[in-house]
Amino acid sequence: MSTWLIVVLIFAAVLSPIAWILPSKRQRYQMHLRQVALYAGIKVRLEQFELLGTKINAVAYRIMRDPEEKQSAHRFRLGHGPRLDKEELEYRGDEFIPGWVWLEPATPALSEEQEERLKALLQVLPQDTMIFESGTATMTLWWRENGTPEQVEALATQMTELKV
Repeated sequence: MSTWLIVVLIFAAVLSPIAWILPSKRQRYQMHLRQVALYAGIKVRLEQFELLGTKINAVAYRIMRDPEEKQSAHRFRLGHGPRLDKEELEYRGDEFIPGWVWLEPATPALSEEQEERLKALLQVLPQDTMIFESGTATMTLWWRENGTPEQVEALATQMTELKV
């Protein structure tokens, strides 16, 4: 009897590290979302962004701009104050739409039509989006990946059609 107990304990000791290596259900879901994003043309990177002097680790979903779009691209950065847990953002008085504040104002300034398209996009972004950023080469969404694959596919379409 004691021999079998020793064999079982040794077997359990050998197999227990394997359980630590296997991805959790959440990690498998994130891998699936990232794969959907890659197929939709979105580059996914784990990066840090800086906000009010604090570096925050997050997942960046990035869409590359077309070369002809780069010339007329606007640079800006919008943050969702409540999701970032930064009270300083709410009192700066530069709110774009409820909850969304300018971290870096648009340069050059957006036209009314572009502002309306941007407002429409911000309304349909996943609920855990923290920052939406536009640069000359890319548009980037920083979020916590609590969305659905359908949202990721729709996001790719909406970001490419934004044209700001």
